[in-house]
Amino acid sequence: MEETWVAELRRQFPVTEKTAFLDIAYENCGAAYMEEAIQRFFRDKADLSPDMPKLGGGGKGRVVDTVADTRRKLAAFLNAPGPKHIAFTANTCQAVSMALMGLTYRPGDNIVVGRMEHVSVLMPCLQAQKQGAACKIVDGANGLWVTAEELLDAVDAHTRVVAVSYVQSGSGYRVDLKKLVEECHRRGVLVVTDAIQALGLVDVDVQDLGVDALAGSPYKGMLAMEGMGFLYLSSAMLAQVEPVFACYNAAMTVDRESASIRCVDPGDARKLEAGTIPFSSIYVLGEALERFHQVGLDRITAHVSACYEAAYRGLESLGYSMATPFDTDHRCASFLVRVEGEEAFVDFLAQQGVYISTGRPGYARISVAPFTNQADIRRLLDAARAWHGQ
Repeated sequence: MEETWVAELRRQFPVTEKTAFLDIAYENCGAAYMEEAIQRFFRDKADLSPDMPKLGGGGKGRVVDTVADTRRKLAAFLNAPGPKHIAFTANTCQAVSMALMGLTYRPGDNIVVGRMEHVSVLMPCLQAQKQGAACKIVDGANGLWVTAEELLDAVDAHTRVVAVSYVQSGSGYRVDLKKLVEECHRRGVLVVTDAIQALGLVDVDVQDLGVDALAGSPYKGMLAMEGMGFLYLSSAMLAQVEPVFACYNAAMTVDRESASIRCVDPGDARKLEAGTIPFSSIYVLGEALERFHQVGLDRITAHVSACYEAAYRGLESLGYSMATPFDTDHRCASFLVRVEGEEAFVDFLAQQGVYISTGRPGYARISVAPFTNQADIRRLLDAARAWHGQ
């Protein structure tokens, strides 16, 4: 029996009426509550009253209150020590870049990163070379992902940062992040992680994981929309990271008399925010976070896990081979299926009403969402069976 909250969530996502959508690792395709949240933003922006603070324009008073409320909700969602540890950004890549480019590197310092990392992680690491940090690229032994052990093997006395995705986009492999962080900290190395493929699908507790910086965007498993990202920084990381962009905000000001920039609160992550932040997307994030609070992240993650198992084991029973591990420590919501002619396979499934992605050559990627149900899984298995029977 499908839980009530799953049915209610599906009614919010029009894509669920069109196909068995098993591609949350790419995006969530939008929901009715997102449109409602954006309309509320426009109403708030236009709602003038004599006692409303101006803050850059009419209506910004309520907008600023909503941004502050969403920042608090996001901090609670991540179990951050407080909202001052959260900066809003344009996207995940900008968040990773601010964490890496805001550090000061000593001669000989290096950054360790996997060759198969998503470009939102790999490219900021390569860009940091312009600031004098060498890049140590790690090749995963199996050609599909890099493990915590492989990254640690590359760490040396000159490593400043290890950058890694918590769940790797191309494979769905979940790195042992807690182990990686503990060992890196023992060696005096910082850990910056991109958690976009994990957020909303498994519990991401920044204090338990111990990460120094965590970047993400809510348009996948967090069930919000594009147009924004965010960056969590630990207290230790906040003390080391300087603003990449010089912009006036709650933590930064300018003294026109002395022509100098001053950070009024170095412990506030808002010092990193690059000018006007994405108000409308933040409204949507606030609405999505409220829904996670109402349902309970534990119920959502248990449901995602059950759907993962049903799809994975069901495909195995049909003779398919999966590349991504099944064990709960190294999986999240997506997995790779070995299949010859992956593009033809994906196209065939689309014709059967099942939407997935191609993976690396020789693989297709299937990813389940909080709004996935057992009917979606049955359609997947029926289509996969039909492919074998062609």
